[in-house]
Amino acid sequence: MKKNFLVLAFAVIGITSVKAQYFTLRVAGGYAWPGFQSSENLTGPKVDPFSPDKDGLIDMANINDSIPFNQPIHGSYGKGMNFTFGFGYMINPYIGVELGVSYLKSGTYSCDQTRELTIQSGFGNPPAFTSVGYYMNAHITTNAFGLSLMPSVIVQGAKPGWKVYPYARLGVSMPVFGELTHKIRIDVEDDVFSKEPALADLINKSPYYLGHHTDVTLKTEGDISIGVNGAVGVCYKPLPYLAITAEVNGQYLVIKAKEAKLTQWDTDGVSRIDDRGVYRTEFNFVDKLDNTSNNQDYNSAYDKTKPKEDFRPSAPFTNLGFNVGVTFMLSKTILKKKSAAGKG
Repeated sequence: MKKNFLVLAFAVIGITSVKAQYFTLRVAGGYAWPGFQSSENLTGPKVDPFSPDKDGLIDMANINDSIPFNQPIHGSYGKGMNFTFGFGYMINPYIGVELGVSYLKSGTYSCDQTRELTIQSGFGNPPAFTSVGYYMNAHITTNAFGLSLMPSVIVQGAKPGWKVYPYARLGVSMPVFGELTHKIRIDVEDDVFSKEPALADLINKSPYYLGHHTDVTLKTEGDISIGVNGAVGVCYKPLPYLAITAEVNGQYLVIKAKEAKLTQWDTDGVSRIDDRGVYRTEFNFVDKLDNTSNNQDYNSAYDKTKPKEDFRPSAPFTNLGFNVGVTFMLSKTILKKKSAAGKG
């Protein structure tokens, strides 16, 4: 055992003694898909006429109450364009470290919902609602953007003088800034307004705040989350100070929600966001709810002037994609080679 340890120690010393020791600047961009599986549920705003006084985030789905029909939407916000800037240091020709900063602009997912309108038939807690035979149509779209730190370890299969060689990278994903946006367009059947003016007047007030056409925007901020990422690729080094890379990369990351806020609720062109109040406009997400939580379902003494507390949802950002990029190698030795090549 001691002999094997000494052999390993001398091997490591031998590798790290090979002088490479240079800094790297990497710029890359590419596209990613959800991955081999697209089975993660996406989360979206609750559009439910049978409980219009309650808001929240639930699984996105195509819904049609007239059939009935319900089809969940699957995917990942990791799908989309991404760009990376990395600053690294190669300890030797084979091993290095890098701190990357990655920007992701996700693709857009959407769903359509045809929901049957209701009217309040009682004043209990919670109030009861019954169907009235009219429908409203909602179109929901969602996308995200985010900035992540990606510290990683790089392993290269490059001997001195090689111009083409493989490499691999393994690191962690740490989102530091970003936002998830849902936009909802709600249209109420025209017959409601022409044939049922009393009902039309009702749905224009609390708890609906709907008109012929309603535009809603909900923005959600993520909490601290950590994932893993990796890549395998090929590097072509036409010059001592320049390399061109092509890689396949992947990420496993699920971001937990911290808070959400309705930033728009326009009914027929008129903002009704203030009419909804703080409780139905701002949401703080928690891991448990009890009789002290600011949530009407758990606490009858909830405060309408404070944000609603609700169960914490999460959003998948897992992906699999490709990137191409350029890397600049910076050291006195490399710059001397560049200068000598220029004079030659």
